[in-house]
Amino acid sequence: MTRKVLWMAGGLLTASAIIGIGVHLQQRPSRSGLSEAPVQSVSSAASAAPVPTETHSPLLTGRHAPVFRVVTLNAGTVHVPGARPTVVYFMSASCGSCISGEQQLARVAAQTPATVQWLSLDVEPGYDTSAAVLKMARDTRAHWPQAFATNAIINAYHVTQLDTVAVIAKNGTLVYDGALPASRQLRQLTHEAET
Repeated sequence: MTRKVLWMAGGLLTASAIIGIGVHLQQRPSRSGLSEAPVQSVSSAASAAPVPTETHSPLLTGRHAPVFRVVTLNAGTVHVPGARPTVVYFMSASCGSCISGEQQLARVAAQTPATVQWLSLDVEPGYDTSAAVLKMARDTRAHWPQAFATNAIINAYHVTQLDTVAVIAKNGTLVYDGALPASRQLRQLTHEAET
């Protein structure tokens, strides 16, 4: 009985987060092009079918991950995919759920091998500042490269909402792309990306 109640509460929190992200993206002007992508409105999200537990993109998962290179705010240049597994987190420094997401990633990163590369990409360079992104990283203990996403990266990974994660295997295959998964699933995905 308790598990069922927790599961239902988790589903409601997930739905609330998705609605909140849509509202967050629609309330602010964005120069990143993210708001141009189809984002579900609050009214349609509330009346939609139940939220799926996984949001893999069937167009990308299992294929070679789109290649990009970014100059980070704190660690030089990062190449994706690289020679090791990579977790890319698409976020915004001014987004409340992204702060929680970055904290979750920091906890998972502390439990995964050092061979996994982590990268956070702020999708709103016209709104967020470098100082805000680096402060968020310090506050959440996200001790990995932080950078701004370009429109080309956002489009290549079909990012339409904040708190999106891409897990890329060391061979360059896209293992997962979708909403930030639970910590346990993310650890499993990083393990899968290493093989």
